[in-house]
Amino acid sequence: MITAEPQGVTYEDASAVGGLAAVPDAVSGASVLYLFGGGYVLGSPASRRKTAGHIATASGARVVVPAYRVAPEHPYPAALDDVVAAYRVLRADSADARRIVVMGDSSGGGLAMAMLLVLRDAGDALPAGVVTLSAWADLRCAGSTMDSSAGADIMCSREGLTEMAGWYLHGASATDPLVSPVYADLAGLPPLLALVGGDEVLLDDSIRLVRGVGEGGADATLFVGGGMQHVWPTWAGALPEADAAMELIGDWIRARTR
Repeated sequence: MITAEPQGVTYEDASAVGGLAAVPDAVSGASVLYLFGGGYVLGSPASRRKTAGHIATASGARVVVPAYRVAPEHPYPAALDDVVAAYRVLRADSADARRIVVMGDSSGGGLAMAMLLVLRDAGDALPAGVVTLSAWADLRCAGSTMDSSAGADIMCSREGLTEMAGWYLHGASATDPLVSPVYADLAGLPPLLALVGGDEVLLDDSIRLVRGVGEGGADATLFVGGGMQHVWPTWAGALPEADAAMELIGDWIRARTR
């Protein structure tokens, strides 16, 4: 991933969730649970080490990146079960839900929303907010921008996403709300900040999530990066637009967790 090495941050082992934690020098006491993307078949906590560091320095929060099982060896609901458990571990480690923000990129963004649905329905205390970067939240791949942005998106395609969806679903329905949160009742979820590139085939997924959360009664903000590609904020330190997005994310997290 094209990104600079974060400054003013140290890294710790987060063995309780099988991952890592990025801790800023000026830590605020807030926490971010960050779910890595990779189409439910790729990725690891190490793949988002730098991203976690940039979020930590921008927000002042300790950023925990848990491990979760991936397909095809571990299809749905393995990843969802793992991240729900990771959130509960973070809560049990004296983290006040009101000072936690959940965050994820691409499939990790969709997974974050699905996790919140499980927690809501189980009666768990929900976090202060959720941030998604280019969320993949419709594994049916039925969003209108799958076609309208196909010629502009150089990173994702319906064909590639559909293949990964098949490995993760392993026979489950693509419209199950816990794999595709755009089909869920999103009432009662915490505030959402959704960032997505204007040239992405996944743009419509973020639009639908924001609409659903807003109609469900929480604040929901959509930031569309004009001309930007998939998960562009993760390019912090290498792209001015990514630095600006990271500052926006940091300010939003601070405001929600103070």
